[in-house]
Amino acid sequence: MSERPVGSLTIRRQQTASDPFTSAWVSAHAGSGKTHVLAQRVLRLLLAGARPSQILCLTYTKAAAANMGSRVFEALARWATL
Repeated sequence: MSERPVGSLTIRRQQTASDPFTSAWVSAHAGSGKTHVLAQRVLRLLLAGARPSQILCLTYTKAAAANMGSRVFEALARWATL
C-alpha cells in the first residue's frame, strides 16, 4: 500500500502525529513548523485528558523550549477567556 504525499508529509504520518495515544518524534529543518506541531500536540493531549506531568517535550535549545511553552500558555489563556 503506497502513501499519497501531502506536502512534505503523508496522510499516515499526519494521522500518527494527531493521535494523542502514540509517542511522536518530530525532526525537520529550521522554520518547518516543528514548534507549532508540538505545541498543537500538547494542546490535543491536554484536551484528551492527559495530565501535564505526563507530557514530555524535548528541544535542542532553551529558546525553542520557551517558544513552545509560550505558544501553549497563550492558547490556554485564550481558551480561559472565552
